[in-house]
Amino acid sequence: MGEYALYKGEEIKIGTCEDMYYLRADQAHLVTAVPGNVDPVHDRDGIRFRFPFPDEDGIEPGAFEHYQRGVRLDVKVPQGVEHYSVQFKADNGYLVSLPCPEQASEGLLSVTADGSDHVYRVHRNGYGGAAELVQQRYWDGLLVAVCHCKGCGAAYRLPTLEDVQPVLDALHDEADKYARDAERHGTDGDALHAVRLRTIADRVLAGYQVKTEDLATA
Repeated sequence: MGEYALYKGEEIKIGTCEDMYYLRADQAHLVTAVPGNVDPVHDRDGIRFRFPFPDEDGIEPGAFEHYQRGVRLDVKVPQGVEHYSVQFKADNGYLVSLPCPEQASEGLLSVTADGSDHVYRVHRNGYGGAAELVQQRYWDGLLVAVCHCKGCGAAYRLPTLEDVQPVLDALHDEADKYARDAERHGTDGDALHAVRLRTIADRVLAGYQVKTEDLATA
């Protein structure tokens, strides 16, 4: 179900159900809740906000594109995440839903069929990674990172600084790679991307250093 709010006197779409795809946490106070829709200020503990990507800083509430934008992370999905099934297809019109490969142990996927267990090895070709940083949400007084599994889309929060540290490390490692490429080849685009990744890491970290009450009027 779509969620709507008023911004500068106009009704805008800010999200769907608990996902505020078109509203950042730092924009919640800029909109007015529409009756029958989520209030992004008073209901903030039960919703997820768009991550504040630095190249979107000038975009107004409701005007974001790519509704579920994310940043690929070179990290594994943590243990305990409840994955969804993933649909696979073959050219002859076959469809099958199997457990998410990202929960497989060492690339081995166990499938039960006809009362017997079969183990398949999952091969990766053009692999897009295991996880993405996609959103933020308020949790225990902090604005924490929300990621999802790139295999099945299962979302999970990282409630503590210890939990999010692998994400911060991955972002900085990736930034370092781009910075080295920029220095080696003199490519401005790589240098700019390195800066963007470090800025994203800084914004992730900032959410774990500011309490909810301080962000309410930010």
